[in-house]
Amino acid sequence: MGKFAKYHDKVYPVVFRNGKYRLKSIAREKGFKELVDLAGNVHHDIYVKEVDFEDLELIYERKYRIIYQGREYKPFAIGELVIENCKISLFSSDYLDYEKNGFIKKEQFVFMKEVSINEVDSLVLIKTPIDKFKGLPEEKIIIPSNDILDYYEKVINN
Repeated sequence: MGKFAKYHDKVYPVVFRNGKYRLKSIAREKGFKELVDLAGNVHHDIYVKEVDFEDLELIYERKYRIIYQGREYKPFAIGELVIENCKISLFSSDYLDYEKNGFIKKEQFVFMKEVSINEVDSLVLIKTPIDKFKGLPEEKIIIPSNDILDYYEKVINN
C-alpha cells in the first residue's frame, strides 16, 4: 500500500525518479521544497526532497492485514474513508466466507464484507524492506482495534 523511506529517523512516502529517491511531506521541513507538478503547478501543501540512496536508513513497502474473528484478511482499501465511516472493507477469495461469514460476491472469486472497526480484532502493519534493504527481516506491528483510529490519524497527518 505504498513505499516509504526512513530518513533522519523520520518516515516519508518515497518514489524513485530520475536516479534519485524523492521524499514527500505535508509539512515544510529543512531541505524540502514545494512540489511543482509536470504541468508546472506549484503545490503549497506538498513538499519534496530528492536524496541519494546512501542517505536513507531504510526503504520498505507498507502492507496491511486485518484480523477479524480470528482470521487474517486483506483490507480492500486503507485510508481516510476508514476514519470517516469507522468501517473497513475486507477482501477474500475463499468461497466459505461467502457461504458462512456474510461476505458479498463482487465477481468470481472476489468476496467483500464491510465491518465496523470495533468488530475487528486488530490491524497488522507489515513493513517489508525493498531495494538494497531486501535482505533485512520483515517487521509486523499489531495495532489493537481500539487504537486503529488513532493510528490512521497519525498516518494521514504524516
